[in-house]
Amino acid sequence: MRYASILYRDYTDNSLFKKGAGENHGEFYLPYSKLREAFLKEGIELNTPDINIGRKVAFELHINCRRQNPTAPAFVYLYENPLIRPLNRDRQALSRYKKWFTWDGSLLDDARANQLFYPNSLEVKDWNPPSERNLFCVHVASNKALAVVDERDLYSERLRIINWYEKNAPQDFFLYGQGWNRPAAVPGRWGRVCNQLQKIFSRIAPMRPPFRTWQGPIEDKIALLQRARFCIAYENCRDLPGYVTEKLFDCFRAGCVPIYIGPKEIKDLVPPECFIDGRQFQNPAKLDEFLRNVSNADYECYQESIKQFLLSSKARKFSQEYFAQVIVQTILQNEK
Repeated sequence: MRYASILYRDYTDNSLFKKGAGENHGEFYLPYSKLREAFLKEGIELNTPDINIGRKVAFELHINCRRQNPTAPAFVYLYENPLIRPLNRDRQALSRYKKWFTWDGSLLDDARANQLFYPNSLEVKDWNPPSERNLFCVHVASNKALAVVDERDLYSERLRIINWYEKNAPQDFFLYGQGWNRPAAVPGRWGRVCNQLQKIFSRIAPMRPPFRTWQGPIEDKIALLQRARFCIAYENCRDLPGYVTEKLFDCFRAGCVPIYIGPKEIKDLVPPECFIDGRQFQNPAKLDEFLRNVSNADYECYQESIKQFLLSSKARKFSQEYFAQVIVQTILQNEK
């Protein structure tokens, strides 16, 4: 048996492979469990670094580019988008890695880059029809903001929709996630200071939640989406080539129709019949008007399109199995 280390934040004791929803309330850990299983079939045991102390490590796999130099031949999966983690697009920092696994189209001009989209579960089950979905429109996200001020920011667009429903139709909108018991987070460096102060004040002197549509945190995102007709599933920022996260696919798994904005080329990656393009609406009022005119028959057409896409070969590159296969085969080939 050979050994390899996987490094992500301060994860220890192989906790990256445990069962449970994880950081995104979806299936954050599952792709890494599948990756570990795939390496085991090749005679390689993938562990967090503390488990491998005292062992010879064949290679390291870093989740996101790290500032620390690797202690063995290293590879990197660039999970986080570069507006949140600029180091993931720093070519000098990336030069320490033999191969880069990335969805980021701006990095694919380098021979070390391997295109790899965010991994998802593509299972298709019987879905609730629209008549059995009692939540008109939901949004599931933590109260956060970009660390930089950028015109591609979609946090502000989500907030615009939240505020519209708060004022005009609070009974038809359901906000879930961490941190909405305080005012909306502010982007930029000064915003980070304000956000931290708000967190401190909310602990010292709890206030009435400023968002009356807020329903609290959520443990099972898929179970919630199975009850929802529509979901605001905007990415954290738009127009990053290849940036398609779990936000879209969590809706697909639950048979919920997403309102989506992401990369410009999304309709080349996912059939446009599977989602509602948020770019086509001038304001939240126009969006709401469109949603209220989606008939049950129209809704079932969306669901059928989603099902056909998930069962197609075109969806495979977004799967957890493909994620594990590409990383394992690329690293093994590199070793040869």
